[in-house]
Amino acid sequence: MSLISLVEVSKHYQMGGETVKALDSVTVHIAENDYIAFIGSSGSGKSTMLNILGCLDKPSTGDYHLNGNDVDSLKDNELSEIRNLEIGFIFQSFNLLPRSTALANVMQPLIYRNTSYKARKKLALDALTRVGLGSRVSHLPNQLSGGQRQRVAIARALVTEPSILLADEPTGNLDSRTTDEIMVLFDELHHDGHTLVIVTHEPEIAGRCKRVVELKDGRIFSDSRH
Repeated sequence: MSLISLVEVSKHYQMGGETVKALDSVTVHIAENDYIAFIGSSGSGKSTMLNILGCLDKPSTGDYHLNGNDVDSLKDNELSEIRNLEIGFIFQSFNLLPRSTALANVMQPLIYRNTSYKARKKLALDALTRVGLGSRVSHLPNQLSGGQRQRVAIARALVTEPSILLADEPTGNLDSRTTDEIMVLFDELHHDGHTLVIVTHEPEIAGRCKRVVELKDGRIFSDSRH
């Protein structure tokens, strides 16, 4: 069974008197431990795909199942729970709390699980060590480089042990050397069994993934494996 299954998914928006098809009858299945990039130019449907995969938005039509859950049937509070349990988000802008240490940032998602402070701290320390930041746990975001901040964001995504890691342009704010370091980390996470979905407009980033799905005008233009 697929970890993620989108069948004939469309997303329509009303803009004035016009209906815009951001996604148009998309069918795609993502297996556990897949390492997949969704690529396309601006307006191709990448952002809409990200929002639907991340349970931030629902399809206008079609079916979306995530790890056995029929997403369309879930209420808002159930969607929040699914996001917390199943999805680790990694953003281009890092989205770290500026006045909190790296450790506190990584502990944050566990608060919503009613995990004890002692357990939260241990899990966060383990996650930061895993991404190579075991010696930076007390640093604030402005005391870290861009690459280190992205590593904190990755540790925060990992700490809940989600079914899927969803990365939105994760190297967009990084230089080429740091980009390569982050992609090596993604390679290691895939090797360890994680399922990674990367949304990007950069062919070089997509080329590091094992599978590339190109979107054009809201439809799947190609789906290839490396």
